Amino acid sequence: MKKILVVKGQSAYNVLRLAADKICKGFENCGYQVDVIDILAEHGAEELMAVSEKTQEYEFYFSMQALFWNLEQQEMPWLKEMRRVGWIVDDPVYHAARLMLSTGKNANVLISRDSHAVQVRREYPKFDQVVTLYNGGFLGEQKTDYRKKDIDVFFPGTYMSLRQAEKEIWQMEGGFREIADRVKDRIVGSNLASVWQEELRGYLREINFSVGDGEFETLEHVMGPLDNYQRAYMRVAIIETLLQSGIKVTVVGAGWDQYEGKGRENLTILSDRGLDITEVIALMGRAKIVLNNTNILDGLHERIVTAMLANAVSVTNEYDMMSNFFESGKELVTFPLNEIGKLPQIVADLLANPDKAERIAEEGYKAALRAHTWERRGEQIIKWMQDGKPFTYEAEGESA
Repeated sequence: MKKILVVKGQSAYNVLRLAADKICKGFENCGYQVDVIDILAEHGAEELMAVSEKTQEYEFYFSMQALFWNLEQQEMPWLKEMRRVGWIVDDPVYHAARLMLSTGKNANVLISRDSHAVQVRREYPKFDQVVTLYNGGFLGEQKTDYRKKDIDVFFPGTYMSLRQAEKEIWQMEGGFREIADRVKDRIVGSNLASVWQEELRGYLREINFSVGDGEFETLEHVMGPLDNYQRAYMRVAIIETLLQSGIKVTVVGAGWDQYEGKGRENLTILSDRGLDITEVIALMGRAKIVLNNTNILDGLHERIVTAMLANAVSVTNEYDMMSNFFESGKELVTFPLNEIGKLPQIVADLLANPDKAERIAEEGYKAALRAHTWERRGEQIIKWMQDGKPFTYEAEGESA
């Protein structure tokens, strides 16, 4: 039987560890035997080093975040002889050492955002392939009847006050702080749907400050507080608008015990710390509506799909790429970031019309189950490794 080696490492709230398990199931669905090495286990490191004696047994080596690619020139030279697939699901800058120190030989990189894939292809042309594969979602252990759900509106995510987000900007070095301060007002309020990187580019053009692509990417990371500021503003605005409208919102995540905004009496905090992903999935299963907000507009947030797989109505801010996969009002519901004042009516309408909400939840569940689980992503990776064709996101048997 064909075999695949999968190595699991550490991840926040066990999200990527569970994703790897589900991807492995997808590999198995395609007829592969999967050998999993958990590097956190007592003898994980020894098991991994023992692979050097049997690399020929495996079709390829898979890991989330390209684990150990930085060691293939010295400590693990045998690794570069294996076909490798590393799926990087957050900003590649956090994994620069693995990408930089890899030989690139036999190495295939998956990236969860289009812009990051473009960046990695430009900076690391040594890799065999660098392509985008959007995140999947988690399917819970059981599907809860919509009418039996006991949480109206649920949001899983951290909370940062706008004051704290502004403080991060104030703490930047002089010139960078001044630029960030000028840009921040262009990415909030009625401009909240603006892409902060594009507004930063626009401001630099206005002041006749020229930067190349590589220089701008470096500047993006220096300007990280702008990203945090926009996301914090977005989250506060969404939740506070709902609370002030009398809509009860249930949350989990670090920082919510510090929330002092308006409508606090309508906020239920189940946990003021981050929960293991399995606990979050279970809570989504109890929710009628799961909120999502993102300023990542060239990717697919796992929370959106996991909410759909929990048979909840996934309510998220609208962005162009979303329409490639789902139809608003049919499989999920979107709202305009530049007009957040419309959100309470959207949510109230869903809560007041359970037949409509249940229908959207069911259609969303079917659409996500058909093509967007992590397990399905595993099957898509196998097909890609076999035929090398671009990823498609249809279920088996559907036309491209």
